[in-house]
Amino acid sequence: MKIVIDENVSYGVIERLRMRGHDTISVSEMPERGMADEDVFALVLREEAALITRDYHFTNPIRFPTEKTKGIIYIRHGNLRSEEEIRMIENFLHAHDPEVFQGKLVTHYRDSVWIR
Repeated sequence: MKIVIDENVSYGVIERLRMRGHDTISVSEMPERGMADEDVFALVLREEAALITRDYHFTNPIRFPTEKTKGIIYIRHGNLRSEEEIRMIENFLHAHDPEVFQGKLVTHYRDSVWIR
């Protein structure tokens, strides 16, 4: 599965997903770091990837139509340690086939997940 990781997500998530064999693109590693949200979304579309982000702006379906993506996973909770964030994402991806959230917005709370 190809995944774009926004630069506001813990770098540990990137490392763990790569260890698990996911084709992971890290915005923080790109020469264009600090990209505008629209440019990040264009990258997601171009790469036909899912997006993992902590940026609330990506929950706006008018600006960022989720149905054009492989899914947007929005990490909602603010104060997470890196290991908590890694565990949340890893557990979610292990428990859900990509088809379940393709074209959908996933809001990930500390103790629950909402897919719409």
